[in-house]
Amino acid sequence: MKTPPLSLASTLLLAAACFNPSGSDPTTGTTATGGPATSDGPGGPGSTASGEGDTLSSGAPTSGEPVTTTAATGDTSSGTGTTGEPCDADVCPCDSATECAAGQQCLDGACVECIDSTTCNGRVCDPIAHVCRDCREHSECPKTACELDDGVCFPVVATSHAHVDPGLTCGDQPCTADQPCCSIGQAMTQYIDASHLVVHLGPGTYMSGVRLVEGGRKVAVLGSELTVFEVSGEPAVRLGDEMQADAIDSELYVADIRIEGGTGEAAIRCKSAAQLWLDDVRIESYVGRAISTSECVAMVRRSELALNVHAIAIDQGSTLQLENTLVAHYNMGAALEVGVTSGAHLLYTTLGDATQHAAGLFACVDGTAMLSARNSALLSHGLGGTFSCASSSLQLTDSVVSDSTLENVDTNVAVIQPQQVAPLFQGWGGGDLHVLGDGGLLAGKARWKQGDPGTDVDGDPRPMMDGAPDVAGGDRPPG
Repeated sequence: MKTPPLSLASTLLLAAACFNPSGSDPTTGTTATGGPATSDGPGGPGSTASGEGDTLSSGAPTSGEPVTTTAATGDTSSGTGTTGEPCDADVCPCDSATECAAGQQCLDGACVECIDSTTCNGRVCDPIAHVCRDCREHSECPKTACELDDGVCFPVVATSHAHVDPGLTCGDQPCTADQPCCSIGQAMTQYIDASHLVVHLGPGTYMSGVRLVEGGRKVAVLGSELTVFEVSGEPAVRLGDEMQADAIDSELYVADIRIEGGTGEAAIRCKSAAQLWLDDVRIESYVGRAISTSECVAMVRRSELALNVHAIAIDQGSTLQLENTLVAHYNMGAALEVGVTSGAHLLYTTLGDATQHAAGLFACVDGTAMLSARNSALLSHGLGGTFSCASSSLQLTDSVVSDSTLENVDTNVAVIQPQQVAPLFQGWGGGDLHVLGDGGLLAGKARWKQGDPGTDVDGDPRPMMDGAPDVAGGDRPPG
């Protein structure tokens, strides 16, 4: 691009802005390398937030070569300042996108990768760093939903939408916002050929559940605080078919639902399927198992399980991630049972067992089962024998335990006495594992790392500074 010749005053101003006599970066004081400066966007996998999870999402550096201004001529096409070095956007501000690298935009005098998500090819524009990054929440994809494992929004053109009102009588409704379906089953059947589907659940009580058994589909089921499931005889959420030998490659994302009561094998069941994601889900007083998976990858974020007859069981090569989750176990079996060739990974999770029976906290079926936990609280008020896993199956760091055999100074695993457990929580005996006060003996035991979730189970902020001490477990005090 050619520009009109600059006045002498303009030339001198630009020369002063771009010239750096010491050859160092004026923003960092470090020696310049002679190459274009790059910066990493915020990130970290999962997520998920919120920075929610260390395996789920990652930031992206700003792309493109920095474009600079030649002070002597006023020609922005040369890409260098008076020193021959690329000119940093913060030093030589832009007036329009024509003064930025290809693909960049000018925002408040600085060249940035994006201003909004329309230029991010399915990803989202970070509102602070203004770089394209993976989506971490469904709310970041307001026109569709987030494919959380890959960090991209469902494609707008290829996504169908179905709306459900459980208070309606079933008929020939088209499942639109003004004429919603009467049930989730009706919506799933009506859009059975849709590769991408978002099911919007209206408030009310649902007596039948979500069932996805076809392959090749990506479905998001989005509810609200007033979306309640009371399902018996079958899971409230089922991904995969028990009667089908072959695995399906479908992905199911469920957010903002409550499962209250009900009876059956499991409230949530995943069998031989690609991905199951549960965000902001509460399962309470279910007469059966809360979550059960076989040959499935499942991610649970910001969720609560309380007072169910059985808690969580994974087997047959399953992988489970619990993040910012509270598991209050009061009945049969262990709070977390890990089966053959399966792995459970806990991040900022509270696993609480009040049964006082043997291995009530967690159990590994054999040496092929693995359990890792970081920034978590694994607690029981039982006096001993609260878990059943070989030491080779465990990897615990920056966490708090109540069984002294799990204490490890080298990995910052602290032990508290069983009688000290109950007073830490608002309702240890009633299924409420939110902490009292400042977190007591859990405070300062966790270490927040880049990529960890930025909030807790309730959305309260975490310290967001690498290495900062934090409260172990899924909940921390507000503020």
